[in-house]
Amino acid sequence: MTIPPLPNVKTEQFEILTRDGRTWLRGQIDLPCLHPGPRYPAVLIANGGWFMDRDGFMGSSGTERDLVYRDLAKYFLSAGFAVVRYDNRGVRCNEMTMPDCPLGGELEVSRHYLNACIDADVRQTVSVRTQMDDVEDVWNFTVNHVQVEAKRVVVWAHSEGGRNVGRLISAKQISPLGVLMVGTATESPAGLVRWQMVDRYADHLMRWDDDGDGRVTHADVNIHLPSDDLFPVVAIGFDILTPPSDGWTFRTIHEHFSVIYETTKAAALNKPNDAPHPNQSGEFRMVAASNNWWTQWFQDTKPLIDHFTEYRGHLSFHIGEIDSQSPGLRQLTFAENRINTGQFARPPRLVFHKGRGHSLRSGEPAAGPMDEAAKVCMVKEIEEILSGAGRE
Repeated sequence: MTIPPLPNVKTEQFEILTRDGRTWLRGQIDLPCLHPGPRYPAVLIANGGWFMDRDGFMGSSGTERDLVYRDLAKYFLSAGFAVVRYDNRGVRCNEMTMPDCPLGGELEVSRHYLNACIDADVRQTVSVRTQMDDVEDVWNFTVNHVQVEAKRVVVWAHSEGGRNVGRLISAKQISPLGVLMVGTATESPAGLVRWQMVDRYADHLMRWDDDGDGRVTHADVNIHLPSDDLFPVVAIGFDILTPPSDGWTFRTIHEHFSVIYETTKAAALNKPNDAPHPNQSGEFRMVAASNNWWTQWFQDTKPLIDHFTEYRGHLSFHIGEIDSQSPGLRQLTFAENRINTGQFARPPRLVFHKGRGHSLRSGEPAAGPMDEAAKVCMVKEIEEILSGAGRE
């Protein structure tokens, strides 16, 4: 699908050689033609993880609004902000912008997407360090751009992008005027992934208890799994979910997933840092990152919010109530408890989006497009930061 350029915008493409010399970071800075001026305040969009490119394809509406970062950039530009977006290393396009696939089968489309949009060799260089380096390099490009006001740059970070930004601020490697976190967990990577792999799965499966007797039977699994919206996506099938003869109870399924979690953790910690993740099998190669990136989710016990204890800029966490990746009430409660310790030089602002998910779409736990009201909220907040109204 060909996506037309943004209207009333001057776009400059950029390329930055990565510090490890393995690839180039590619992106663009958009300047708002309707607000002519020699220099602009700017918003740097820090991508979520995995295969995110500058457009941020994560929607299900079938429209251009599914390119969530691109769509959000329109709102920022209309308010007079320059916007910087980039492709994660090893990513060239997305499922909407990739070249047309000559064959229509699901397997053929997946293979075409990986071949057209993803460089597996480069993705294998993704680590905790290279992710931080890449964000810092795009930050340096932004603040040094001749048409950007260096002291008036705000970072809008999505999902895992927030963790990279937090680590950089904690290490005093970047110093934005403000940061807006969206869909970013406030707790630690280790705490979040254990919840995802154990508590979330156990809770999800027990919703299949149709008769309310506290047990999920073979019949329940057979009825619900074929149309489930979670387990097939994470490659969990009948081989893992088949219950004992008397069915799953919450205790037994929680123990079952706990064993799988510990086995998965041990396997990750026993692999070399530079090994590909996930393990390579099947008909085509799909590399998301290096094993170094994967092991952080078992080893890093520092809460994300604690990276900001000394940060004196504006910080907000936009938390979706029904976020399937970072459960809203859990993240809100965790953040409130950390703030109440009094350890923050400037306490973060917590914005709880009732009924919205990971991409701040109402009624949708993961996908976009983002609600219009949420985008307006982001623009207003950035305007307040830039005007100084958000300062204490």
